[in-house]
Amino acid sequence: MSQIVSQTAEPSEAKQVQYDPADEFAYRPVPPLAPISLFLGICAISGFMGIPCLSIGAVGMIMGAIALWQIRRSAGEMGGKVVARLGVGLSTLLLLAGSGYHAYAYVTELPKGYLRVNFNELSTYKPGYADGKVQFAPEVAALDGKPIYIKGYMYPTRQRFGLSEFVLVKDTGQCCFGGQPQMTDMIVVKFEDGMTVNHREQQLVGVGGVFRAVAAHSGELTAIYTIEGTHFK
Repeated sequence: MSQIVSQTAEPSEAKQVQYDPADEFAYRPVPPLAPISLFLGICAISGFMGIPCLSIGAVGMIMGAIALWQIRRSAGEMGGKVVARLGVGLSTLLLLAGSGYHAYAYVTELPKGYLRVNFNELSTYKPGYADGKVQFAPEVAALDGKPIYIKGYMYPTRQRFGLSEFVLVKDTGQCCFGGQPQMTDMIVVKFEDGMTVNHREQQLVGVGGVFRAVAAHSGELTAIYTIEGTHFK
């Protein structure tokens, strides 16, 4: 009879076992967003490579915050607080550091006396034709002969090193996937005084030089704009 009583008492005793929130080393389920946040926090270092990559840190920070909220709501039944905090901290740190890096680069990249020009905006000004001559939009004509600084992507050629000339296009879809850019989406960059650069695959580059609203050929491509290059970043 005593054995029956002890056996029936065991289940009720098992029900009384609870998670101790103070015991960090006790096994508790971890919300999936906690390790994902930490992983994204590590990957957020790629934010230094380009502005779009800063979103990795932002997503990691949000996921870590959600994981902390889930852990807090569980009343101690879920663990992983340390992992989630690391994810939030690392994501936030690299997001801020990457943003500061790009902000500093943007402020300091413009050569003194040069005008910053947006390639996407420049390409919207379509030329006209009258009396057999190209008529440029007033906004484009105003840039002719002035030193400008513009960003774009290098159209690939067979030569990879020691380039004294290349074609700058406005996006990677036109430079890297065999597309034929429109004439207004290309600028022939020509360096003088022995200046040369190396090709950069799918990397945003900055070019400074004197802008000319003059058609030019480079290989099989023809653009209606030219830059007499003086700076390359």
